Formats: sequence, structure tokens, C-alpha cells
Amino acid sequence: MVWVVEKKIIRHILNMDFERVEIPVRVKFEFEVVEGLLVPNTLSKEILYNQNAIEKRYPRLRLPVLDRAIEETVDNEIMEYLRQCGLLRDKSDDIP
Repeated sequence: MVWVVEKKIIRHILNMDFERVEIPVRVKFEFEVVEGLLVPNTLSKEILYNQNAIEKRYPRLRLPVLDRAIEETVDNEIMEYLRQCGLLRDKSDDIP
């Protein structure tokens, strides 16, 4: 059994009608690995981005919607990372 802690910067692309905004998101995630595979239900993550700057620049933006979109982007990137590292058995191992 090994606990792995990873830190990454993930870029979330926010497409607005008048511009395309790239939001850097700092992510720290950790999980347990046994015999070279991710142990289900051990993945935890912390997401950090400059919400105040986004809110100040785009006051009409609905932050709860943005939070969900960023979390979805982060989840997808983490799953891709785990797949590339060979820590998932197959597609059914995906953990949202």
C-alpha cells in the first residue's frame, strides 16, 4: 500500500461569446495504490483558483456554474492522468 500525492496546474477554458478565458487551477489530489492499481474510493482532491479575480472581471458570471465546470475539467484531467499512469484497470474504474 502506497499513498500518492500529486500537485498539478490544470487549465480550464471558459468560452464566452466575446472572448476565451484560460483559468489556471491549482489541484492537489491524493490516492492509495495497492499492487500498482488505484484503490477505489481513496481519491481526494483540493481545487484552488482565483475566484475573486474572475468575479471582479466578469460580475455577471454565475460562480456555482463555473465551479461545477471547473470540477468537471479537473475530474477529467485526473482520470486521464490515472489512465496514462496505468493505475486504472479499465474504463469502469473511472471515479468522478
